[in-house]
Amino acid sequence: MIPKSKIPLISIAFATTLTLSKLFVALYSGSLAVLSSALDSLLDILSSMVNYFALKTAEAPPDKNHPFGHGKFEALAAFIQSFIIFITGLFLLWKSVDNFISGKHLKDVDASVYIMVFSVFMTVILSVILRYYAKKYNSNVILTDAMHYEIDLITNSGVLLSLFVVKFFNFHSIDYIVSFAISLYIMVSSFKLGFNVSKELLDSEIKSSELEVIKDALRKHDELIIDYHRIRTRKAGKTIFVDMHITICRESTLESAHRIAMGIEKELKESIPDIDVIIHIDPCDERNCTGKFNCSKLNRL
Repeated sequence: MIPKSKIPLISIAFATTLTLSKLFVALYSGSLAVLSSALDSLLDILSSMVNYFALKTAEAPPDKNHPFGHGKFEALAAFIQSFIIFITGLFLLWKSVDNFISGKHLKDVDASVYIMVFSVFMTVILSVILRYYAKKYNSNVILTDAMHYEIDLITNSGVLLSLFVVKFFNFHSIDYIVSFAISLYIMVSSFKLGFNVSKELLDSEIKSSELEVIKDALRKHDELIIDYHRIRTRKAGKTIFVDMHITICRESTLESAHRIAMGIEKELKESIPDIDVIIHIDPCDERNCTGKFNCSKLNRL
């Protein structure tokens, strides 16, 4: 099993191989589509390097300056990636228009076809590896990297298709058209990616399905607590942070109230291993006391 912090090194190795190969062929053949793919692979290297340092930082334990840990470095890295991807798309958009106006044509279609077939094959392998480890480690930054290379797979396939059109139909304008379409697709994808990871950076509430797991765990303690309220959640890396209020009988001792809170915390950690819980205890009052609790019994728990 490869350690989580080492996963980006796989991406860097793949991206470096593809970048050098594509740049060589693009400069030789004059293909704008292959050049755009090469530049995209170059930025893949930079993105994976950002991920590498982000994951190493995110795995560091909490310290004086970061008492909640370093999990948000993962989301920050993913957000930086989305910005890099957007700039890539913007550059390709400009290059497509510029080459269309200048009317540049490919010199060697066959070499471009070979390198793009190789690129598609390598990208499929890398995407499968990243998807596997993203699920294994429940990591947003690895998942973001996988999505990035899946976008590359689509763009590489589009480039390959355009090269076949040039080769068999001598329609050179397709090189500009495909490059233009790819640039728009990259820009839209980067915007969606940045929007999604910004939720974690802005402390948005966790997914409803994850929140329901927390409420299910609380319902198992209905015999001990009167209610639960003010549940606040957020996520940083793989860790879910939760703070909540529970109401118990006002005649309970401090020791029994603490035991109840610890029991709920234990139940939550069994349901969600990567969770950090803070529970505030409220005593019941005339508004919410149902009278069904035997406080003397609770004190013996």
